[in-house]
Amino acid sequence: MVEFADGYWRLRMIDPISAFAIAQGAIKGIQAAIKMGKDVQGITHDVMKFFDAKDAVAKEAIKDPKKKYSSDTSQAMSTVMQLHELNKAEEELKWHFINQGQSALWTQIVLERNSIVQRRKTQEILDAKAAANRKKEIDEVIIAVLCILVAAAIFTLVGWGVIALKGK
Repeated sequence: MVEFADGYWRLRMIDPISAFAIAQGAIKGIQAAIKMGKDVQGITHDVMKFFDAKDAVAKEAIKDPKKKYSSDTSQAMSTVMQLHELNKAEEELKWHFINQGQSALWTQIVLERNSIVQRRKTQEILDAKAAANRKKEIDEVIIAVLCILVAAAIFTLVGWGVIALKGK
């Protein structure tokens, strides 16, 4: 589902089939706008929708592989064909930018996308390491508390035994 938040259009995580349908709709919107003679700025909204949906297709396709497919081959076929069609549409979009004299803009978009992906991956790695460290710290605290409780129980039992022996 596409939603507008924080000044940006975002695609909430949905199944790859719906994301693919959204991407196809964006492609049709871009093609119609191009036929009407709109320039690059005139198709910005549809271009953003297209890239959001394309990313969602790629990400969601690998999340739950057995969810909608009866075999690994059918999943692979569906994913590859969808991404092939979207890559083809992206290539056409690139050529539209170039034909409009906006090849430098296209290059900037691609470079920025690559930079964002790299930063996101780096952040995901850092977050995973931080979560692992936090889990390790929690485990260590739990072990320390359990050791203290066991030591206290042993101390109590020994004390109780000594008192019981003195009483005889």
